[in-house]
Amino acid sequence: MDLSRTRTTLNSALSCRRTDATTSGGFCQDCAVHTRAFCAVLDDDALSRLEQLHTIINLESEDGLFMEGDDATFFFTVLSGALRLSKLLPDGRRQITGFVLPGEFIGLSLGDIYVDNAEALTDASLCRFNVSDLERIGQENPEMDSRLLTMTNSTLTQARDHMLLLGRMKAPEKIASFLIGLMDRAAAADQPTDPLRLPMSRADIADYLGLTIETVSRTFTRLKVDKVISLPEHNRVQIENMEALMALAEG
Repeated sequence: MDLSRTRTTLNSALSCRRTDATTSGGFCQDCAVHTRAFCAVLDDDALSRLEQLHTIINLESEDGLFMEGDDATFFFTVLSGALRLSKLLPDGRRQITGFVLPGEFIGLSLGDIYVDNAEALTDASLCRFNVSDLERIGQENPEMDSRLLTMTNSTLTQARDHMLLLGRMKAPEKIASFLIGLMDRAAAADQPTDPLRLPMSRADIADYLGLTIETVSRTFTRLKVDKVISLPEHNRVQIENMEALMALAEG
């Protein structure tokens, strides 16, 4: 899929969207992802201070959150919905580098700029913090920094697993590993796994796994014929034979 939209068009869309962002007092105590987010370790006083610094961002499907090369000013926790991370290749094609689910964070960068494009796969809500505010709260609450480190390590593990997926030769192995990994993350986010909802399209899966859309569709059909999975809806997968799926993922 070609991701070569102009920066002018995207920046205009982002400006319109960001004017709708609002702060929300009393939000953190009742946050649906609080127990899974980076702020879960904060006591009530620290959480109250953090709450004064956040802004709620609402995105519609396919809205852009930030672009590769933008100043890495903000850090986000996904409250609902899902996002994809991607990079634009020199030939104009895109490579999807990851997906972000509720309770997970996005936007933490080692440098001063974002290294990916971030777009909403579905309607989504995010909690936005200024990076400088987050650093200050982290200095006052080392346990939060420790939790962020743990979550970052988990993200790095996902990136390593993604590289292994790209290196595998067989499409069924890639699809099986992808489904199992998504099930684990959905379960951790208290999202349904029976059946498993796929917020991403077949094209997104193809760009993530380094396959063609046709290969992804054929593989899903093959797994269905073999009674490893069923497809009650186009964007939902029912695992019918977990043992077979795990054996396939292990090669």
